[in-house]
Amino acid sequence: MLKDRRVLLEQEIAKAHDEAAAMYLDIVIHDGDVHSTEYQDIKNKIMNLELDLNLVNLLISKGNK
Repeated sequence: MLKDRRVLLEQEIAKAHDEAAAMYLDIVIHDGDVHSTEYQDIKNKIMNLELDLNLVNLLISKGNK
């Protein structure tokens, strides 16, 4: 169960990173604002997903399935 969750989290993180990278490129090219709500939301989403992944990995390393 946790290993399946890990795979899903890794997929979501990759997808969110791609989205954030596209936003960041647009911000840089068009002199945008890295403090925009939309960009901050995707950053927060990535941080939350990465925390979840770290917790899942910790539980797996402790022998939980």
